[in-house]
Amino acid sequence: MPDIYKHVDLTYLESISEGNSEIVKELIEIFLDQIPEFTQGMRQYFETEDWKSLAALAHKAKSSVLSMGMTHMGEVELKNLELLSKQQYLNDLKSDNSAESLREAEKINTNLTNYYPDRLTWIQKNNSPEAIEEIINSFILQCENASLELNNELK
Repeated sequence: MPDIYKHVDLTYLESISEGNSEIVKELIEIFLDQIPEFTQGMRQYFETEDWKSLAALAHKAKSSVLSMGMTHMGEVELKNLELLSKQQYLNDLKSDNSAESLREAEKINTNLTNYYPDRLTWIQKNNSPEAIEEIINSFILQCENASLELNNELK
Protein backbone atom coordinates (compact mmCIF):
# COMPACT_ATOMS: atom_id res chain seq x y z
CA MET A 1 0.00 0.00 0.00
CA PRO A 2 1.47 3.33 -0.95
CA ASP A 3 2.55 5.79 1.72
CA ILE A 4 0.28 8.57 0.49
CA TYR A 5 -1.47 9.42 3.72
CA LYS A 6 -1.13 12.46 5.90
CA HIS A 7 -2.98 11.25 9.01
CA VAL A 8 -2.32 7.51 9.12
CA ASP A 9 0.64 5.27 8.45
CA LEU A 10 -0.23 1.69 7.63
CA THR A 11 3.33 0.41 7.92
CA TYR A 12 2.65 -1.39 11.19
CA LEU A 13 -0.49 -3.06 9.83
CA GLU A 14 1.38 -4.13 6.72
CA SER A 15 4.17 -5.63 8.80
CA ILE A 16 1.94 -7.66 11.11
CA SER A 17 -0.24 -8.84 8.22
CA GLU A 18 2.82 -9.95 6.23
CA GLY A 19 1.40 -8.29 3.13
CA ASN A 20 -2.07 -9.82 3.40
CA SER A 21 -4.30 -6.96 2.27
CA GLU A 22 -7.45 -8.69 3.56
CA ILE A 23 -6.10 -8.66 7.12
CA VAL A 24 -5.15 -4.99 6.76
CA LYS A 25 -8.65 -4.17 5.53
CA GLU A 26 -10.21 -6.10 8.40
CA LEU A 27 -8.10 -4.22 10.96
CA ILE A 28 -8.99 -0.90 9.33
CA GLU A 29 -12.69 -1.78 9.50
CA ILE A 30 -12.36 -2.65 13.19
CA PHE A 31 -10.72 0.71 13.85
CA LEU A 32 -13.37 2.58 11.87
CA ASP A 33 -16.06 0.79 13.89
CA GLN A 34 -14.36 1.88 17.12
CA ILE A 35 -14.20 5.58 16.26
CA PRO A 36 -17.80 6.38 17.29
CA GLU A 37 -17.31 4.55 20.61
CA PHE A 38 -14.20 6.59 21.29
CA THR A 39 -15.47 9.99 20.17
CA GLN A 40 -18.97 9.75 21.65
CA GLY A 41 -17.63 8.21 24.84
CA MET A 42 -15.06 10.94 25.29
CA ARG A 43 -17.66 13.64 24.79
CA GLN A 44 -20.09 11.97 27.19
CA TYR A 45 -17.50 11.34 29.91
CA PHE A 46 -16.21 14.90 29.59
CA GLU A 47 -19.68 16.42 29.82
CA THR A 48 -20.56 14.31 32.88
CA GLU A 49 -17.11 14.82 34.40
CA ASP A 50 -16.63 11.06 34.62
CA TRP A 51 -12.85 11.41 34.72
CA LYS A 52 -12.16 7.79 35.65
CA SER A 53 -14.05 6.48 32.59
CA LEU A 54 -12.47 9.11 30.36
CA ALA A 55 -8.99 8.05 31.46
CA ALA A 56 -9.83 4.40 30.76
CA LEU A 57 -11.25 5.20 27.32
CA ALA A 58 -8.21 7.31 26.40
CA HIS A 59 -6.02 4.37 27.39
CA LYS A 60 -8.09 1.99 25.26
CA ALA A 61 -8.06 4.33 22.26
CA LYS A 62 -4.30 4.72 22.47
CA SER A 63 -3.47 1.24 21.20
CA SER A 64 -6.02 1.52 18.39
CA VAL A 65 -4.67 4.80 17.04
CA LEU A 66 -1.09 3.59 17.38
CA SER A 67 -1.93 0.59 15.21
CA MET A 68 -3.07 3.04 12.52
CA GLY A 69 0.26 4.86 12.70
CA MET A 70 -1.16 7.89 14.49
CA THR A 71 1.91 8.00 16.70
CA HIS A 72 1.74 11.52 18.10
CA MET A 73 -1.95 11.14 18.88
CA GLY A 74 -1.35 7.88 20.72
CA GLU A 75 1.93 8.46 22.50
CA VAL A 76 1.45 12.12 23.37
CA GLU A 77 -2.09 13.42 23.12
CA LEU A 78 -4.04 10.39 24.33
CA LYS A 79 -1.47 9.70 27.04
CA ASN A 80 -1.84 13.31 28.18
CA LEU A 81 -5.63 12.96 28.08
CA GLU A 82 -5.41 9.83 30.20
CA LEU A 83 -3.13 11.49 32.74
CA LEU A 84 -5.08 14.75 32.91
CA SER A 85 -8.28 12.77 33.42
CA LYS A 86 -6.65 10.78 36.20
CA GLN A 87 -5.52 14.04 37.78
CA GLN A 88 -9.07 15.41 37.64
CA TYR A 89 -10.36 12.17 39.15
CA LEU A 90 -7.70 12.43 41.86
CA ASN A 91 -8.83 15.98 42.62
CA ASP A 92 -12.42 14.75 42.99
CA LEU A 93 -11.37 11.90 45.27
CA LYS A 94 -9.37 14.21 47.51
CA SER A 95 -12.47 16.35 48.10
CA ASP A 96 -14.30 13.26 49.38
CA ASN A 97 -12.86 12.31 52.74
CA SER A 98 -14.17 8.76 52.82
CA ALA A 99 -11.63 6.04 53.54
CA GLU A 100 -12.38 4.33 50.21
CA SER A 101 -11.84 7.54 48.24
CA LEU A 102 -8.60 8.26 50.05
CA ARG A 103 -7.29 4.74 49.30
CA GLU A 104 -8.22 5.14 45.63
CA ALA A 105 -6.58 8.59 45.60
CA GLU A 106 -3.38 7.14 46.99
CA LYS A 107 -3.25 4.48 44.25
CA ILE A 108 -3.79 7.06 41.50
CA ASN A 109 -1.28 9.45 43.02
CA THR A 110 1.32 6.67 43.12
CA ASN A 111 0.58 5.86 39.49
CA LEU A 112 0.90 9.49 38.41
CA THR A 113 4.17 10.08 40.25
CA ASN A 114 5.83 7.24 38.32
CA TYR A 115 5.98 9.35 35.16
CA TYR A 116 8.94 11.42 33.99
CA PRO A 117 9.31 14.77 35.74
CA ASP A 118 8.75 16.74 32.53
CA ARG A 119 5.43 14.98 31.95
CA LEU A 120 4.40 15.55 35.58
CA THR A 121 5.23 19.23 35.22
CA TRP A 122 3.14 19.38 32.04
CA ILE A 123 0.20 17.73 33.81
CA GLN A 124 0.36 20.22 36.68
CA LYS A 125 0.56 23.20 34.29
CA ASN A 126 -2.31 21.93 32.11
CA ASN A 127 -4.53 20.46 34.80
CA SER A 128 -7.88 21.85 33.64
CA PRO A 129 -11.08 20.74 31.95
CA GLU A 130 -10.25 23.15 29.12
CA ALA A 131 -7.01 21.30 28.33
CA ILE A 132 -8.91 18.01 28.38
CA GLU A 133 -11.55 19.38 26.04
CA GLU A 134 -8.87 20.65 23.66
CA ILE A 135 -7.29 17.20 23.42
CA ILE A 136 -10.69 15.58 22.88
CA ASN A 137 -11.49 18.02 20.07
CA SER A 138 -8.10 17.34 18.48
CA PHE A 139 -8.69 13.60 18.76
CA ILE A 140 -12.11 13.86 17.11
CA LEU A 141 -10.76 15.97 14.25
CA GLN A 142 -7.83 13.62 13.67
CA CYS A 143 -10.16 10.61 13.70
CA GLU A 144 -12.36 12.29 11.10
CA ASN A 145 -9.34 12.90 8.88
CA ALA A 146 -7.99 9.39 9.43
CA SER A 147 -11.41 7.95 8.68
CA LEU A 148 -11.46 9.65 5.28
CA GLU A 149 -8.05 8.23 4.42
CA LEU A 150 -8.87 4.77 5.70
CA ASN A 151 -12.19 4.64 3.84
CA ASN A 152 -10.27 5.51 0.67
CA GLU A 153 -7.92 2.63 1.43
CA LEU A 154 -10.87 0.25 1.66
CA LYS A 155 -12.16 1.23 -1.80
